[in-house]
Amino acid sequence: MKILHIGDVAGVPQKIATAQRELGYESDVLSYQKHPFGYETDFCYPINSKFPYSCIKKLVIFSKFVSRYDVYHFHGGTLLPKGIDSILWRTFGKKLIIHHHGSELRFKGEEHIYSKFADNILVSTPDLLEWAPDGIWLPNPVDAKEYELIEPIPQNSKLRILHAPSSRKTKGTEYVIQAIDRLKKYGYDIEFILLENVSHDEVLKQIKLSDVIVDQFILGWYGMFSLEAMCMRKPVLCYIREDLAEKYKNLPILNTKPEFVYDNLIKLIENKELRLELGIIGQKYIENVHESKKIAKKLIELYSN
Repeated sequence: MKILHIGDVAGVPQKIATAQRELGYESDVLSYQKHPFGYETDFCYPINSKFPYSCIKKLVIFSKFVSRYDVYHFHGGTLLPKGIDSILWRTFGKKLIIHHHGSELRFKGEEHIYSKFADNILVSTPDLLEWAPDGIWLPNPVDAKEYELIEPIPQNSKLRILHAPSSRKTKGTEYVIQAIDRLKKYGYDIEFILLENVSHDEVLKQIKLSDVIVDQFILGWYGMFSLEAMCMRKPVLCYIREDLAEKYKNLPILNTKPEFVYDNLIKLIENKELRLELGIIGQKYIENVHESKKIAKKLIELYSN
């Protein structure tokens, strides 16, 4: 079986492809842009043209790959507006997978043509099932081995709190900054790192050097930032929507609504044992739910059915 992932979303396609290769399958990633955080793909053809020329260029490039693969696994949508090209890919007798990761689906719903032609619709976080009720939640993959080579954390004089938003608005950064200012006002000896527009390698380095990880407080589920932090036994603050927290119990995250960021930061600052406990159970959770080879095997089963 030969698999082509199309798209580049937070390094997820690359992690899946790597795990599929380790299982003995040919799996590659094709992207049409260079990711701002520096994720590498097997084939990258940056396109800067405007519509409709961008779509024409994508089709021309993709035509070079059509006959080489058995599965087209699209991340974030297909090549043409409304997914009209999905009809074409099915006529070639290929498996067609649509894998949603966020903004292309959230608050919009599954209205594109590929919802009728795809073999499977996947979502990377369960909150997205609200807009794709026939979809399947496939947890984002993490390979714990990637983090074993990072240098051990030094002893810090101040407790380091890290927040690395890809978008301040969607991550609720204003609530984080308000809480940090309040903590400093009341004399807490902390160092706050607000990380933006840096490489993925730099994010990993700063996670390792930090004591508390602050993810997001708007969307209602954790992202890759939280996963990588838990992989390194770091305690995570993040907002989990109430219905999802009820359905997926015992998540190793300090569930935090925007109005409680300050209070829950104090809990972690003043309770080292809680920080260690969350770190340990977080790492075990990653191994059970997000381990990349487990995710790759689930996908192979979906492709084969």
